[in-house]
Amino acid sequence: MSVAQGTSDRSHGLARPDLDPGLIRRQITGILRLELGKNFLGRRALGMYFLAFSPLPLGLIWALFSGAGEGLGGPSSVAPMFANAFSLYLRFSLYMSSLLVFMSLFRSEIMEKSLHYYLLTPIRREVLLVGKYVSAFLAITVTFTLSTTSLYLLSISPWGLSRLAQYLLRGPGLGNLMAYLGIVVLGCAGYGAVFLVAGLFFKNPVVPAAVFWVWELANPVLPSVLKKISVVHYLRSLEPIPIEAGPFAIVADPTPVWVAVPGILVFTAAVLLLAGWRARRLEITYGDD
Repeated sequence: MSVAQGTSDRSHGLARPDLDPGLIRRQITGILRLELGKNFLGRRALGMYFLAFSPLPLGLIWALFSGAGEGLGGPSSVAPMFANAFSLYLRFSLYMSSLLVFMSLFRSEIMEKSLHYYLLTPIRREVLLVGKYVSAFLAITVTFTLSTTSLYLLSISPWGLSRLAQYLLRGPGLGNLMAYLGIVVLGCAGYGAVFLVAGLFFKNPVVPAAVFWVWELANPVLPSVLKKISVVHYLRSLEPIPIEAGPFAIVADPTPVWVAVPGILVFTAAVLLLAGWRARRLEITYGDD
């Protein structure tokens, strides 16, 4: 069974009803209703929840049994420890969750022979892509902001509620937490766009995902120019507490915040435009998959 783009995009001087902002808004809302259930409650969500919340038992053990309240100076003393743990969490849990969720948005429906139900409806494919991307972005962002907040609070909880509140409200604690949550949101946006387009271009997108992951992991040892061709470089530039990159790392100046944040957003927009172009030309032949 093959499904191809049917109608021409030429308007012939007439108004395009499918470009009506109100119609597009209603279509995206309808797609979100369908896709949010899949991304929050479907099978694809199980791996996301596992990767996001599996460190919580370790955080709970630390909070209850570490004795850090007696052995260390205060919540600020564990800030470098959390920074290193968050870096690993970002590179593994968030990366793999983005891969599982975003890469399956189109690829899994092609494999399940259900994508044609969307493609046969009178809806622009760019609108379908935006609806799917936003639904996955909301699901993974909500999940990882909750898990990151929980891990952060557990890391500074051994000193009691009063010290915790003082550190958050009168010290750098709340600002650091907001920075980590901002990194999570931008990481979901950037990695999500990459894996969405990989799922559209490759029948077996795991291979390019693995290559991209190796590139991200190798970022500390890359020359300064090549470091900037990655998502993780800009995310690390936003970390409130810098961490050691290792003995073999090539030191490079971090990108300023005012460049890093727009840089990730522009990169995400560019990749989504590429995904939209691919979606307009998407033809599926279930027999080939």
